[in-house]
Amino acid sequence: MAEHFPIDINMRLLGLDKDCFSSWWAKLPEGSTMVVQPKIDGCAVGLRYKYGQLVDAYSREDNEIIENIRNINAIPLSIDDSLKVEVELEGVLYSPTSNSKISIEQLLSNSISKIDSNTSLLFFAFQIFSSNSDELSDLTQLQKWGFEVPITLRTDDPSQVKRWHSQWIKNELFSNLPTNGIVAKCNSSLTKNILGVSPSSPNWALALTR
Repeated sequence: MAEHFPIDINMRLLGLDKDCFSSWWAKLPEGSTMVVQPKIDGCAVGLRYKYGQLVDAYSREDNEIIENIRNINAIPLSIDDSLKVEVELEGVLYSPTSNSKISIEQLLSNSISKIDSNTSLLFFAFQIFSSNSDELSDLTQLQKWGFEVPITLRTDDPSQVKRWHSQWIKNELFSNLPTNGIVAKCNSSLTKNILGVSPSSPNWALALTR
């Protein structure tokens, strides 16, 4: 697979820009398809699988958290034994009952005894690093590997994104999840490659918050 992102881990688990949506949309090719997902209030986690087996996990702060991650039932220890390459992906670990990003980060940074298989944490996978496929295809692949993926809406109409954002503010969209916004992304891998990333965020994705 061709590399679309820097190798350095700290560059991979990027944040999201909160620029004006209209300005962001104007930079996209005409007729671009966007996917819109809930912005989960949780802890970003990177996972590395080698020959289909989970071998490494890290947080945005570059903390090694593999031992605690192995104890979270929502994260598969094996995805595909036939894989002959390393696969790296990103997702978000969250509590289904509360907005508890800080407490999750504290759990992950502590010893293995702090998280056991009964801990109620869930995980959404949403990005395969170095993928040549579009967003929707990657989400399908992640599901085939056994991951839960975020609810994903699709549109080529910027006005629809604004309507979804308004619905989210009114608690009419993604209301069953702990969210702090919605995320709009380019679906096309070609557009993503053209737009690239800044030091802090991908230029092909945008957070819409309150």
